[in-house]
Amino acid sequence: MYSKEAAIVAKIYTEDQKYNRISKSFDFKLAIFINICKKAGLQPDSYITVFLTILKRLTQDYYYNCSLSAKIFDKVCIYIQNFFEGPEYYRKNFNK
Repeated sequence: MYSKEAAIVAKIYTEDQKYNRISKSFDFKLAIFINICKKAGLQPDSYITVFLTILKRLTQDYYYNCSLSAKIFDKVCIYIQNFFEGPEYYRKNFNK
């Protein structure tokens, strides 16, 4: 169930602020997410409940396909960043 703070985060977020692996780095988009969560009064241990708000397109698909909602926030951030911006991503694209 969404808290009042989580609903505020979802309402504040714009499409341009979401991470889609194409524009801006994940760290940049994560900083926006954390800033919005803080402004909404959401506690860090609840960030995972609204983390999906930061994602769109392929990044959202990856979140669902890997069942990342069952993981802790810090780990989810690492999984997302490594998959879309880490060495494996660059190696895979280099080989193409």
